[in-house]
Amino acid sequence: MKRRFLLIGFTLILALGSAFAQQSRESFGKNRFQYRPFDWQYISGENFDIYYYDNRKGNASEALTYLESEFDRITDLIGFPPYFKTKVFLYNSLTDLRQSNVGLNHNALNVGGETEFIKPYIEVAYTGTAQEFKEELLFKTSELLINEMMYGGNLKDIFQNALLLNLPEWFVQGAIHYVSKGWNAEMDDYVRDLVQTKKAQRFTKLSGKEAALAGQSFWNFIAEKYGKSSVHNILNYTRVTRNEEKSLLITLGISYKRLMNEWEAYYKKMADQANNSYVVAPKDNQFTKQPLHTVYYTSVKVSPDGRHVAYAENDRGRFSVTVKSLESGKEKNILRGGTQVIGQRVDYTVPLIGWSDANTLGVVGVKQGEYWFWLYDLTTQSKLPRQLDKFNNIRSISFSANGRLAIMSADFEGKNDLYLLSTRRDRTRRLTNDTFDDLDPSFIPGTNRIVFSSNRPDDSLRSGRKVALAELTNQYNLFMYDLDSTRNNLTRITNTLSKDFAPQALNNNVFYYLSDQRGIINLFKFDRSTGIYSQISNYNSSIINYDLNIENRTLAFVTSKSLEQNIYVDKAFDFNRQVFTPSTRRKELLQARTIRERKVATENKNMSVKELLNARLKAASSDTTSVVVDVNDSLSAKTDSISVNLDKNPSLAKDTTPVVVKERPLNTDDYTFEDEVIKKEPTTTESFLSRYARARERERVTGPFPYDPKFSASNLVTSLVIDPIRGLGIQLETQMNDMLENYRIYGGVMQSFDFKSGDVFGEFQYLPHYIDFSARFDRKVIYWETLSSSDNGTPPDNYNYSLNKLEFGASLPLNDRTRFTVKPFATIARSVNVGPSGLSLTSPTAAPLNVYYAGVKSELIYDNSIMTGANLMEGSRGKITFTHHENFGNNQLNFSQLSIDLRHYQKLYKEIVLAVRGFGGSFFGNSPKQYLLGGMDNWAFNRSRIGGSSATGQVNPLGASGQNQELLFVEYATSLRGFNYATLFGNTVMLANAELRVPLVRALSDGPVASNFFRNLQLTAFYDIGTSWSGEPPFTSGNSVSYDVIKQPPFEVEIKNYLNPWLYSYGFGMRSVILGYYMKFDFAWPVENFERQDPRLFITLGYDF
Repeated sequence: MKRRFLLIGFTLILALGSAFAQQSRESFGKNRFQYRPFDWQYISGENFDIYYYDNRKGNASEALTYLESEFDRITDLIGFPPYFKTKVFLYNSLTDLRQSNVGLNHNALNVGGETEFIKPYIEVAYTGTAQEFKEELLFKTSELLINEMMYGGNLKDIFQNALLLNLPEWFVQGAIHYVSKGWNAEMDDYVRDLVQTKKAQRFTKLSGKEAALAGQSFWNFIAEKYGKSSVHNILNYTRVTRNEEKSLLITLGISYKRLMNEWEAYYKKMADQANNSYVVAPKDNQFTKQPLHTVYYTSVKVSPDGRHVAYAENDRGRFSVTVKSLESGKEKNILRGGTQVIGQRVDYTVPLIGWSDANTLGVVGVKQGEYWFWLYDLTTQSKLPRQLDKFNNIRSISFSANGRLAIMSADFEGKNDLYLLSTRRDRTRRLTNDTFDDLDPSFIPGTNRIVFSSNRPDDSLRSGRKVALAELTNQYNLFMYDLDSTRNNLTRITNTLSKDFAPQALNNNVFYYLSDQRGIINLFKFDRSTGIYSQISNYNSSIINYDLNIENRTLAFVTSKSLEQNIYVDKAFDFNRQVFTPSTRRKELLQARTIRERKVATENKNMSVKELLNARLKAASSDTTSVVVDVNDSLSAKTDSISVNLDKNPSLAKDTTPVVVKERPLNTDDYTFEDEVIKKEPTTTESFLSRYARARERERVTGPFPYDPKFSASNLVTSLVIDPIRGLGIQLETQMNDMLENYRIYGGVMQSFDFKSGDVFGEFQYLPHYIDFSARFDRKVIYWETLSSSDNGTPPDNYNYSLNKLEFGASLPLNDRTRFTVKPFATIARSVNVGPSGLSLTSPTAAPLNVYYAGVKSELIYDNSIMTGANLMEGSRGKITFTHHENFGNNQLNFSQLSIDLRHYQKLYKEIVLAVRGFGGSFFGNSPKQYLLGGMDNWAFNRSRIGGSSATGQVNPLGASGQNQELLFVEYATSLRGFNYATLFGNTVMLANAELRVPLVRALSDGPVASNFFRNLQLTAFYDIGTSWSGEPPFTSGNSVSYDVIKQPPFEVEIKNYLNPWLYSYGFGMRSVILGYYMKFDFAWPVENFERQDPRLFITLGYDF
């Protein structure tokens, strides 16, 4: 009966929990820098709370209005309303966002027992334009709602999904991207490349951004062919069946394999059509070597004399600027900065570069959270730095012909505007001041005019003009502004339904620019004198950025293929050529939708409220895909060249209100922010329903309120512990933190199954500032049953040992990966003789022994690793630790410890990884403690060497009789497979491991793997070697392993035994998830004294090192 209860209890624990120390015992982790404090406030709406700082209430209000307006669309599309109100934290820039502690050292892989609670919090950075801000709000909201839908919900769903639901990355991330971005240009470009490669047949093997874009194309295909209602049907069936293939079959009635074939054929047809009209960038023009897929080229510029090309590259936050001679091909790196970012979004808009003259290059980058501007002289190789601390984001920079002025597109106080900058003096002048985005400004040669791209609907400048985010479009046109003008009016250059951007002027009439008029971004030319624009490039991949030199016929541009960017330089480009390409399918649908919306808006102007309500209900009830309409991108067109009429477009509102300005000539030496006259806003033509909805929204908004840190549970861990001394136990852990994770509370208990031993710990972390602080309490209890009897035959006494430790810590981050930590502590070691039996009614035979210590622990930690799968990592990490214990009253009990732990994980092929580890440690001082070498962590059915002593007279602490507080301080040195715990022991230890990890099924299979066991199945081959000693090291002849001393008064005998001081083993193993546990099975052949012993089977729980 007792065995039956034990078996039932063990099975229940397996069902609820996972292995203790799923990660290795040593903790590493990365860092976040906090350069400044954030004084958070928030406003509250019906479905969202928006948090902001730095008086950005205006941005918060616009974000709240926009999200509330999109809430019904998103929840209807996915078929899921959230359980809680969403908290949105708005950051002024990506630089500020990188200071957040949210997600720091988060474990992305939960195998069993660790249950992550989905929190309704999102963080959004303002990246410099209102349009990107809208996209980021939608993306983060969609990401939260879909994750909550799949993995969250009520407490029951959270526990069930944590154990049973394991969806592929492309499925979830693809749904998030589709819901937030729809059929966008980036996905369209990528999927055209994908279906023309063999990667399309390995769709489900993609990871990262590739998986997200491929999944986005899949969901877009579902919506276009089967209707948008199929999206939420599939997602909801997936919640029920916990299998994406079954949900697709139930919803659409076709098999998963057939659906994948249809998806491929759908996009393959579009790719074939594009190949008939578009060309691949010539391989001979490739300017850069084949880079890593993590490298982005943020800017490329041709020097004014055409002799050099400068380019800036950004590799996950680490950036550099290089100048290359077109004549000799020599390269020179002129600037490096930044650090590679892991687990956070990277700002791929910096660095920005521009030629001030033929020998001077201007560079804008980020240093310690602030924007900096450098002027680099190629002749003297000197840098002239300047801090641009007024701006949160800078999007582009361009210089005047004489190099004395620079024009920037930058974000100040949450609005993207144009700024005129003096390159030699600290002077700046603001040119625009409204909600619209003003991008890519550049000077028109020979004039005081600039040309730029903007999504403004008309050609007037009104200071402080505000427009709701929902009303801003992704249609950008070119505008011209005269710096000497006394009127706040612009001159419109283009007027299309596309995104026209990055203009460069040949003169006052001819402009070159990028445009997605045909669906793929290419280079266009517009002549104001004739009103005709023409396409002059037809590359099959969108041009990301470019520069040109007309006099030298040089075109430099960046384009991407399969998400890998390259720079191409054409030294003989014909800037007068004309090509024609048909619109892509995506562009046709987008244009048709835009025209239909404008038509509906025009019809609604004269409708009554009742008619408008009926029309909207009718539109909402219909679920049809878009209809292809053959339209031209321009508002008026003729054959291959498009003539744009700037005056006859009735949809453009002209502002005729007079402007009162100050007569002030342009001063090239003194630029300051001018006082601007705010012009009266014209009466809007909003409908009654729009005004009513806006008024109702304002009534529901409350605040602002100060941010109040409120703690909530972040996760719950239920796990088994197999302790070498205390045996089998169960551990419960939890983490609580505030929404920003600036304050964290950890707590847990471990109880052995004999209810006599256990652990309790609690920790508080204070993380809002540059230096992190912590306070921690640990209590460790060991009930020790002495094995040997006393000399008179009486039962041996048993002991109850406890260790209470109070520790405070301060951690200084040196960079994103390295930190230095100091932790002073106070410790009480206590031992109590409880007599021959723990249940004895007699009093203890001796008074409790209390030993008091004070000390300090210092650590230097480096972590450059990323987790790529269960038990799979890439990168390096390491730790150097020094600890000193100072006893109160008896310095003979003082001891210290120094250890070093280095690990490296090298990807060999696909997902195959070679993992190596080296560990060394030493106790020293008046009372050095011991390492016990051998065995593995969480070893089931483990064995220990109990007796034995070394040549230096040290006794195995596991076999010592009487009071033995050494048990509280000994450290187990693992993994050394094939050997028992404490096979060797001593004050010093050395250990090395090498392990080849092969995720067999994932490496061989191209399709999805439904089984959790086979998906995580991993084969390993390993080699372990180690030794432990006291006194002289094993490299000398007098070491404690191969040299014994036998003392028998009055004689003393020294024996040289010529034993090999090194223990090593080799073998193979298997790992996978079984009943929620990550379990390891290893067959090891141990070798001791050069003799190979019989193989042993080790069954352990948790990940390897």
